[in-house]
This record gives sequence, structure tokens and C-alpha cells, in this order.
Amino acid sequence: MNKEALRKFLISRCIPCSEEQANQLEKLMNETLKTNELFNLTAITDPSIFMEKMILDSAIGIFDQDLTGKKVLDVGTGGGFPGLVLYILNPGMKLTLLDSTKKKIDYLDEYAAQNNFNIEGVTARVEELAHRRREEFDVVYARAVAPLNILLELTIPLLKIGGTLIAMKGPDWENEYIAAKSALKKLNCRLKKVYEETLPESNEQRAIISIVKDRISPIKYPRPFADIKRKPL
Repeated sequence: MNKEALRKFLISRCIPCSEEQANQLEKLMNETLKTNELFNLTAITDPSIFMEKMILDSAIGIFDQDLTGKKVLDVGTGGGFPGLVLYILNPGMKLTLLDSTKKKIDYLDEYAAQNNFNIEGVTARVEELAHRRREEFDVVYARAVAPLNILLELTIPLLKIGGTLIAMKGPDWENEYIAAKSALKKLNCRLKKVYEETLPESNEQRAIISIVKDRISPIKYPRPFADIKRKPL
């Protein structure tokens, strides 16, 4: 996939993408692959595959979402995905990139400064941040972070009442959702909608799951990660 095919696909899904934005996304790809030679940001090194499985795969998370003016958190951002892609497509958001690896956040801070992106980078574990900045964010994104029942406990406490978790999943999302029903109830949240998509070149299946928070999260959540992993809700 190249940037022209990327832009055409996004526009076909009602995701605005100007030529300038497509150029910015291509620049992000090139810089990520260049930096990847110094330290690990991605296992995908072929530009055509990267454009589909990292750039496009991140971009579809903005489908049917107006993030303008919203406080958005990208959990486990790694090399800045999906957060930087979403920001390029909607720079009106107030974006925070979260990762537990300082080297990655330092790189993202530098990239944001070089490109005049108004982005906050935070080095922390999500379960720690959830106790420091409870109910602060309008939208939390999580791409390839954890199974849904674990992800809910890690992220829902970060959301304002009425806020949305966007969990970016693969074809097994229904089984994850079934396993997460107890967690949904305990954390006072519910499934809002699911948008399913097929990546155009690899034909891989994706699901964008929207979970809305109805009431305040119990203060005991999230628990220490070892407890979450040992006994998910």
C-alpha cells in the first residue's frame, strides 16, 4: 500500500485525509522505520506492509469519532500508534501518549516537537496512571494491549463519566467480549458499538470496539497488574 491508496481507502470510509495529511503519515512511517534501526519500535519493516498494518490499521480507529477538543489517551503507544496517526488526521484533539518505556516516549516527545505537534508524552504503567489521573480523559485508545477483560480494568478508571474506550481488536473480538461481561458490570461500563473492517491488501479482519462508561469506577480498580493478570474480573 502507498499513500495514495491509503488516502483513497480512508476517504471511502468517510475518514477525511488531505494530501498534506497523507504526506505527514508517510513521513511518520519513514521516520519510524529509520528510528527502528536504532531501537525497536516495530517488527514491520517493509514500507508497503507498514502503511497498511500500522498507518491504516491505526487510522480506522477514528471512524465515526469526532475527537476535536477531546482529551485523548493512547495507552501502550509504542512507536506512536495509533496516537500519532489519529492526531495527524484530527489535530484538534488534546493527545497524551502513554508508554512504560522512557526511550520510546523521549523519541515521541522529540518527534512531536520537531513537527509542532501539541502532544503530551508520559512514561508510566497504565495501572499507575489510572490512580493519579482518574476520570480525566474523554477517550482512551488501546491497540494490541491486552485481552478485553484485563484492558477494561486498566483503562476504564481513566475515563470521565460518558467517556469512551476504543479497543482495537482482531477477528476474535466476540470471544473477548463474552469473557469481559463480568468486568463490564463491575466497572460500570457497557458496549456501545462495534465497527468491523477488512484491511484491503492483507484481508486481515479488524474490530473497533467502543465501550462507554456510565458511572464512576470503584476506587479499588485498577488493582496491581499481577493481581489483574492472575484473576481477571
